[in-house]
Amino acid sequence: MRRLQSRFSFADLFSILNATSGFLGICIASSGNLILAVKFIMISVLMDGIDGFVARKKGCSDLGKEFDSLADVVSFGVLPSLILFKMNLLYVSIPYLLSCVYRLARFNVLTYEDFLGLPTTASALCLACLTIADFPYIHIVALILSVLMVSKVRYIKVKNKVVLGIVGVIILLSLFLDTFVYVTLILTLAYIISPVLKVRL
Repeated sequence: MRRLQSRFSFADLFSILNATSGFLGICIASSGNLILAVKFIMISVLMDGIDGFVARKKGCSDLGKEFDSLADVVSFGVLPSLILFKMNLLYVSIPYLLSCVYRLARFNVLTYEDFLGLPTTASALCLACLTIADFPYIHIVALILSVLMVSKVRYIKVKNKVVLGIVGVIILLSLFLDTFVYVTLILTLAYIISPVLKVRL
């Protein structure tokens, strides 16, 4: 039997930051400040992206994939679901959370070149942008995102460093300038419909 490498890798540090950001967002959402809370979703998306980049470059521990998914449950499952609950959308928050948990569990046991189902990061980022934009039909979008997460629709893994870098900068700017929130939303929506466009980056 192969001995598991349980030591932390450098990439795991960003999973810790991801989970920490998600927890802080949960604390803030609990107090009712939803706009600030969704900013922590954006921070977690950045940490998750750096985690993946570092893992590809430097390698990761055997626990890395599970650690990353557990952090994602906090930041992209529990936090968005709590925000939906605070919007009096309990009937949406529960299926959203369960879809996220199922999506991440399936990710850990299946191996595909691309993503099977909408990644939880894209789903949570979409909800974050719509919250800031005060979109009136966010409950409908949340249900659609829930279905897409558990679907068998294939989503590409973006590997182009330039594209990833530009998107990261735009998300970072979205933390401070609402104008870039709409740019982030457009990019996220483009990714959500990308299986129809069949575009690879």
